[in-house]
Amino acid sequence: MQQLRRLLGLETETAPSLDTFTIAFPDDKTALAVRLSRNANPKAAVEALRLPHPRPVLVIMGGASDMNPEEMRTTRSSIEDGLSRFAEEHNVVIVDGGTTAGVMGLLGFSRHRRHYHFPLVGVAPEARVAYPGHNPPTRLGDLDPNHSHFALVEGEDFGAESNLLAGIGWAIADSGRETVLGVVINGGDIVRQEAHARATGSLRFPLLVLDGSGRFADELAAAYRAGTSSDPLLQDILKKGTIHALPANTSADNLRNWLENFFGM
Repeated sequence: MQQLRRLLGLETETAPSLDTFTIAFPDDKTALAVRLSRNANPKAAVEALRLPHPRPVLVIMGGASDMNPEEMRTTRSSIEDGLSRFAEEHNVVIVDGGTTAGVMGLLGFSRHRRHYHFPLVGVAPEARVAYPGHNPPTRLGDLDPNHSHFALVEGEDFGAESNLLAGIGWAIADSGRETVLGVVINGGDIVRQEAHARATGSLRFPLLVLDGSGRFADELAAAYRAGTSSDPLLQDILKKGTIHALPANTSADNLRNWLENFFGM
């Protein structure tokens, strides 16, 4: 644990300062952003973005552009009336991938539509995302204008941000003073690798899987129900991780109640 705290920059009273800037989106929407190297100190990012901490955190590992319309419809209530409302009512910070696609877009839209104010922090590789004043030739997505903060990571592809996404969530929780929960919704290979790292690596936290949200989440949920898997990665997650599962179409009330019990609220 002490080695992990040093890795995350949580052993010292202060962390190196970083330069922040404001992204001005259309319709007078703004977000505070910071640029980070891949090995940046997560605590420094939290300080630079002036994020409240320690706070309970939901780290979202979710599908993006490959989510189909049916999967979006299935998960919308859980995201909007479940996760977003829970974050607003209980001063919880949500950290996700920050783009307009899939789960991240649904989170941003729900925060905007409900006039919520909980911090919604997007962590993304800057070389692959566009935003006003920044349109890289390697663009694969757009930053969501309904997020409140962005950590923009160096790297040439999605997945470069994965460790910092988890590290920033852990730093907001102040190294375990508050609880961090990973939420797996849909997802492909990147989410598969993120879930494995969070279940088995040096920076671990429990995972809640929304069963029925599609793709990797359904694979993990099926393995969890069976208690075993022929897939070595899934079996490793089951053996070393702390996994929970709920139906993706569970009522929003049921999801919020589960989260309140998990976080002890």
